[in-house]
Parts: sequence; C-alpha cells; structure tokens
Amino acid sequence: MSDSMFAPKEIIPPAFQQLEVLSVEKTDTYGPQVGFKVKVIGGKHDGYTFVDYATRDEYTGQIKQGTKAWSIYEASLGVGFHKKIKNPDDIVGKQFVAKVEQTKTGSRNKVEFGTAGPVPAGGFGANAEDEDEGPDFSHLAS
Repeated sequence: MSDSMFAPKEIIPPAFQQLEVLSVEKTDTYGPQVGFKVKVIGGKHDGYTFVDYATRDEYTGQIKQGTKAWSIYEASLGVGFHKKIKNPDDIVGKQFVAKVEQTKTGSRNKVEFGTAGPVPAGGFGANAEDEDEGPDFSHLAS
C-alpha cells in the first residue's frame, strides 16, 4: 500500500487500440447518454480501463444511427445488430478497434468519434500504438 492518500488518474496517449466492452449504462447526468466502460486488449496499455460517454436522442432516448454509440455497437456486433440484439448489454464482452484519444481538457480518455471498427481477422497488432495511422475502415458502409 502506498503512503500517499492521493492517486493521480492515468491517461494513456492517443493511439488505435483493441477494446473490450466491460459494461454499458444509460445515464442522464449531462443529458441522455450511454456510458461504455472499456478495457484495452494487448499492447503497452493492456488492461487499462476507462469510461466513455456517447449521446442518446434528446427526445426519445434512443441510440441513433450515425452516432458514436451506434458505431461502437456496429463495430462490436456487426452490421444489422439492431435487428438481432435483445438488450443493450448484449455488447458486454465484445471487442472493437478504435482510436483512443484524450478529452479537450486532458481529464480522461475517450473513443474518438468515427474511428470504431471491427477487430480485423487474426486480431489487432499489439504494436498498434507505434503506427502512424490506424486500420483502414473506409470499406465499411457508413
């Protein structure tokens, strides 16, 4: 046990990472959102966890196509996921690849909007953080 009662928050540098969804939770603290608790799989930051938030529709509370939340579900569960899943928690234990960034204030990590995609066949390289560019998801329908 450390002698200090203070523990600074760990923030990892921006890089593409393979992520596993540990939990998902609806929240309304800052408007309708969904919080994804994710864990980095492999690489230098293996095991690092953080929570990221994505908006839900302000009137219906639904996750709309074209949003960050939709893209995380689609990257994890595949195209047409919305016709197959029974519960928002069906994503728990699933994996995807995305660029992990820091918030504008640098206070926490987040999934960069527009970067989520499926884990490539054969897995995602453990040295992803050393690459200048992440995987190419341009072939996926938007």
